[in-house]
Amino acid sequence: MLEVFMAKDKGRGLKCTSPIKRGTVVLSSDPFIHLLSTEQKGIRCDHCLSKQDSLLRCSGCKFMRYCNKTCQKGAWLQHKHECAALKRVSPKVPPDFVMLLGRVLWRLENSLDEDKTEDLVCIMDLESNYERLTDEQKETLGQYVVILHSYWGLGKLPLQVPDIRAVLELCAKLKNNSFAICDEELQSDIGTGIYLSCSLMNHSCVPNCTSVFDGLRLHIRTLRDLQEDEELTISYIDQLAPSEDRQQELQSIYRFTCTCHMCANKINDDKMLRDGNGEVLTMKSSKILAVKDFLDDLKKLQKSGKFEEVLELAGGYVSRNVLPTRNVYMARVHDFATDAAVMTEKFEEAFAHGVLALKNYQEYLPEIHPLTGIQMMKLGKILLFCCRNLEAIRMLLEALKILQITHSHKGEVMQELRVLIEQCQIEIREETKTRETSKQPEQQQSSASAE
Repeated sequence: MLEVFMAKDKGRGLKCTSPIKRGTVVLSSDPFIHLLSTEQKGIRCDHCLSKQDSLLRCSGCKFMRYCNKTCQKGAWLQHKHECAALKRVSPKVPPDFVMLLGRVLWRLENSLDEDKTEDLVCIMDLESNYERLTDEQKETLGQYVVILHSYWGLGKLPLQVPDIRAVLELCAKLKNNSFAICDEELQSDIGTGIYLSCSLMNHSCVPNCTSVFDGLRLHIRTLRDLQEDEELTISYIDQLAPSEDRQQELQSIYRFTCTCHMCANKINDDKMLRDGNGEVLTMKSSKILAVKDFLDDLKKLQKSGKFEEVLELAGGYVSRNVLPTRNVYMARVHDFATDAAVMTEKFEEAFAHGVLALKNYQEYLPEIHPLTGIQMMKLGKILLFCCRNLEAIRMLLEALKILQITHSHKGEVMQELRVLIEQCQIEIREETKTRETSKQPEQQQSSASAE
């Protein structure tokens, strides 16, 4: 179904060898290596990354935590060298990237790069783009290598990375090809993973595929019907952004310029960047710079759990009409307000903000996009909680149209969506039955009066 080919001006890519229907899983991959993020420590298992109320601590390093003995045993092959390294540098803890790099090196040392047969490429063949990095980025990688020296110890490096330059190249490969692992609702970055086959997919701001996680496993699903020999693409970045923001992020992280038609023609930029007077703002205008700073502040407050403050600030910003609803940055303001309102159990307020964010999703994202489906599902759940059942069922069915394409039918999101729809249908039937029962005495009284 898939074939590796050389894409013009992009290097290697993947294309389909026959037509493919939308919603098809064209590629599934387990991570070559993965790491739970430091922010999720004590909340999720270091092996399977699932959320748990209580976790078992590794008796050796006292740092890694696991769901149970099964996860601890499953992690041991990768953790045994790491365990000794963590004890050696304790109480210091290496940065996440150094720990990820260490795991790759230990795997190379133990397997001599004996990759799984399902992978279309080995880790040493991934693109690094090291020569394109800025001096500052190269210096950062160099600092990681210095930290690695004390973490790794006195042992020799694997044969595949015989010198420091090779280690720097490997660092660049990891930076250039890693995936942020998130939950199915796309709500939080849980960790980082290297998915070898999926790394072959090139970027587009209007991709024909999307990447969705089912636990640790990464699935690539088609968003529309594909023709024979068509290249498969995903988006490396947030698509809900003006072209200049997208280009800056791609250049900063991946060191390339996107030439898709969305970027080349700056599609939707004029609508995304208008102010309340209809003027199209530049990215350096005071209003745009101010809203970006404001979003950073909201993010910090959200991380600190100050949801009341987030809701108050976001609500005040919206009420002042600093920017119109269609301005793309307002979608993010409303997103923060929606989540804060849910956390403070102000559900009607959460729905009001969520609907305004959804309008931007629908206007600026492709028709089939997982974020839109997840937002509709969230709004349907809020409506159901507010006993607005007829509105809820309509919203949930709209979510179903999208999520049945972007998500696994057996995954947590689709299972929850089915439960919500069933619950909504039951409550609507109960409401109907109650209304019909209450009408009967009135009808009987009317009949008696007529007699």
